[in-house]
Amino acid sequence: MFKYITRSVILLLFLFSLGIMAQAKTEEETGPRPPHPGLPFEISEKKRLSVRDVKNKKEGGYFTGLPLVNSDPNVGIGYGARVIYLNNGGRDNPLFEYTPYRYRIFAQYFNTTKNAPYHWLSLDAPYIFDTKWRVRADLVYDRNPNTLYFGIGEKTLQPLSYLERNDPAGRMVRNAPFADYENNLGYRRPGDVGAGEAPYVTDSRYNRYDIENPNFSFSGEYSFFGGTVRTVTGVRLSKQIVRTYDGKTYDAKFGASELLGGVPLGSGFLDNVVGDHLPTPEGETRLTRDQKDGKILGFNGGTTNTIRAGVVYDTRDFEPDPNRGLFLEATHERSAKAIGSNYEFNKNLVSGRLFFSPVEWITKKPPELLEKFVIATRAALMQTNGDAPFYEYRNMWGTETNQSGLGGRTTIRGYKQDRFVGQTMGYANFEVRWKFASVDIWGQHFDFQLVPFYDVGRVWDATDRVNLKGYKHSRGLGFRIPWNQATVIYVDYAVSKEDSQAFVNFNHIF
Repeated sequence: MFKYITRSVILLLFLFSLGIMAQAKTEEETGPRPPHPGLPFEISEKKRLSVRDVKNKKEGGYFTGLPLVNSDPNVGIGYGARVIYLNNGGRDNPLFEYTPYRYRIFAQYFNTTKNAPYHWLSLDAPYIFDTKWRVRADLVYDRNPNTLYFGIGEKTLQPLSYLERNDPAGRMVRNAPFADYENNLGYRRPGDVGAGEAPYVTDSRYNRYDIENPNFSFSGEYSFFGGTVRTVTGVRLSKQIVRTYDGKTYDAKFGASELLGGVPLGSGFLDNVVGDHLPTPEGETRLTRDQKDGKILGFNGGTTNTIRAGVVYDTRDFEPDPNRGLFLEATHERSAKAIGSNYEFNKNLVSGRLFFSPVEWITKKPPELLEKFVIATRAALMQTNGDAPFYEYRNMWGTETNQSGLGGRTTIRGYKQDRFVGQTMGYANFEVRWKFASVDIWGQHFDFQLVPFYDVGRVWDATDRVNLKGYKHSRGLGFRIPWNQATVIYVDYAVSKEDSQAFVNFNHIF
């Protein structure tokens, strides 16, 4: 625990020093602006929007929103819509230059062709009623029948390997791409009757389970020191329903060991006719196997209620799309039977983000093509302690974002969601955000950004094992369209040694 605290403090102090260096130069070059008169309380000038962003910021209330469309082999083709209402207040309001918006409400309907709905209603109100309080509330219905499970801990870091055509006597293929790994699990194999399997089974859903999770979260934040420091308290109320696929029937392909008159059925005419449409029971899944071996809790789901607390240091100039500033946070979340939870555990997270405009740091007036050229970095370390159910290890609560496991859209983008999960998880992201064009259409302002990025991370079995070896890496290229500044349309394509993925969504990942 002491090593964990020491490493966390060193990480935060390092990011803090970089932020001070970057910001000090920017203020020195541009010259300070006098504080806006009429503020209801002191707000640090570090939180003030740039002159350019104030000029482009839209007054009053307005709607934004787009159809949600994406494609992910894990959950299918996604479709839906998110409608966002933002209210910035009037330009004559002194808080206009110090807030991303006065309040934001959005509603989202989203489903996929593999029936993975994610419906979401959200409220965020900074300096609500002109006080130092900020309120956030989220109501979510989430179900993913294709959630991945590769186990918990450092063993999940092993490269994927499979038996060719899922044949117990077949050739072992190591360092496999994810698509090849899953394809070969789709062949039939002889079942383990002792484990309760049918004579022939498929492993097409060996690493998958179905989890349904309606949940509600609420937090209140109070600002200190001109809004650069805030404390956060809140609650999460949630229900988890877990379903496995053992014994259910799915289409499969003839296995290598299936013979007719000494001739393999999985080759030649029959294979071409039947293809992968042979109804076959699913064998024992990885989740069921770990349950039988006593490696996990939560196999039958349950109720998870938590209380939350955190502290934040934040000098970003504009939260949805920062040009400069530093964001540091430390959070603690506790689940206890005394508050209606089925499990006793706690979680700790420390993270830091740095936003730095190198061209602006060098010259007071950068050329128009480089007026928004931002280096953005993030690093985070998360630990889970106590008797946590297996599905809670993946959940990482931050004061602004909730993230799930390592892999997927918001952590290591070149790997599948929840590919790596452990008692301790660490990751970092590096992005270069360059605005190369902007346009005003029908009273709406759009920027266009190109964003190359690099991600890195890994998990450990215990916090005192944290080191700088054995990390997983991904890289890619992104495209962003900030719409009236506060709504950021997001497109990313990422690759890794194991996979490649494309994402379409809203908002920067940090």
